[in-house]
Amino acid sequence: MTFWQYLLATFVGVALGFVFSIILFYLTNRWSRNARKKSLEGNLVKEFVFNEKYLQDLIKKLDAALQDITVENRNAYHYFRYRSYQQLFTTTYLSQDFIYERLEPDDIYKLGLILDRMSSWGEQFINDLMRRWNNNAVSSQEALQFVRLDRDSMSSFIKDIQQIRGKIATK
Repeated sequence: MTFWQYLLATFVGVALGFVFSIILFYLTNRWSRNARKKSLEGNLVKEFVFNEKYLQDLIKKLDAALQDITVENRNAYHYFRYRSYQQLFTTTYLSQDFIYERLEPDDIYKLGLILDRMSSWGEQFINDLMRRWNNNAVSSQEALQFVRLDRDSMSSFIKDIQQIRGKIATK
């Protein structure tokens, strides 16, 4: 072989190695992203199952508060922990770029509403309302209105979570 043949063979080998490394890098990143996505979606489904049960328990507590408000039992103490609603994987899923692959904008809007309500602000509002009702600063009618609204919202949240969970689990 001549010098030019060695030189050409070297350049061809380097070029093929470079192209192969780019293809390998692309395939590795794609596999890693798909594995991360699958793991996150599995954890998100588990989080939704937990949150459905949590919201059902919360509805029972809200029903008990409604009964106490209805019979004017102002000695009953009710405290609602909305912050116990799990949202780690939900917020992670919302921040990832593959959220629009599975969910429609309406689903994302519903998740945003749920996360807003199940926050320290929502917890503070309902607990402050119950405290003021216990101290006769709020009428029973007003307390009933807000507690019913929260109970109905929680029922709606359960349906929304089940619908979204179905979309994530089936695709």
